[in-house]
Amino acid sequence: MDSDLIGVTLKMSVKNFLETGLRKNLPELPNTTGLALREAAKVISNVTLARKGCKPSGRTGSRLALFFLRTVASYLLPGCGYQAIVGSSHMTAETNKEKPLRLALIGMSGAGKTFWTKKLAESGVPAISCDDCIEQKLAPGLAAGGYTGINGVAAWMGWPDSPSYAQRESDYLTEEIHTLDEVLTELEKHREKSLVLDTTGSVIYAGNNLLMRLRRQMTIVYLAATTQEQQLLIERYLNDPKPVLWRGAFQAKPRESPRETAARCYPALIAARRQSYEALAHCTLQVASLRDGSLDAAAFLGMIHSKIEAAR
Repeated sequence: MDSDLIGVTLKMSVKNFLETGLRKNLPELPNTTGLALREAAKVISNVTLARKGCKPSGRTGSRLALFFLRTVASYLLPGCGYQAIVGSSHMTAETNKEKPLRLALIGMSGAGKTFWTKKLAESGVPAISCDDCIEQKLAPGLAAGGYTGINGVAAWMGWPDSPSYAQRESDYLTEEIHTLDEVLTELEKHREKSLVLDTTGSVIYAGNNLLMRLRRQMTIVYLAATTQEQQLLIERYLNDPKPVLWRGAFQAKPRESPRETAARCYPALIAARRQSYEALAHCTLQVASLRDGSLDAAAFLGMIHSKIEAAR
């Protein structure tokens, strides 16, 4: 890969990448990012209008929409070697290659990652749910205990104070790392592929090497809950449990039930993760701003575009 086109400071320390307050050291997005999001939003909007009332065509959405997305969308992140060299009279042949749309959504469980992934998939962008992939990898162990679905994975893991939790937390993270590595390897091999990646809340524990690869291959969007919305996330977790890697944040008090401990410690878990999410993301969208039921995939991409442009 031509290092002049990578656009990432390869000498930047991985430690600085995740350290609080060092966002200024993170690589900037290429100038094609805003154009890519703007054009992709227009195409998705047009295709959505044309297909209004039609049933979504499954996991990858409309082939027509995907065709147009691949035709007009520029790479959203450096490291793919296809962007033009601004100011140079020499344009490489790679400039004219199809340039995919790549987004990775990060944030706490319940923030809306899966909702917006499905919205974009219905508009024609291929999508992958990391939760689904991890569940498939854990299937033999889940089946042995009669567990199915994402809630079954949460039940299989159990409360953090259960004897089996530490091992199962480790097993889950191992499969999450395998999943992310497989996804990124495919994107690195097939530079023409578009993808929306619905990550887990624990993606930040996947290791610095994988996270740097993720930043190089995709635009990372953090769906952030405000302090006022934290209680809603807690209630969602307690009433509809999803797999959570507590990583030591679950600290029970005497005579306290696991549910009471979870309710008390979850805000601390959110706060601990927030700094890592912010450091990892290229832009942040507030969950409150996405509550408008009229927002569609085009509007969502438009909001990302506006955030990135405002940060320049």
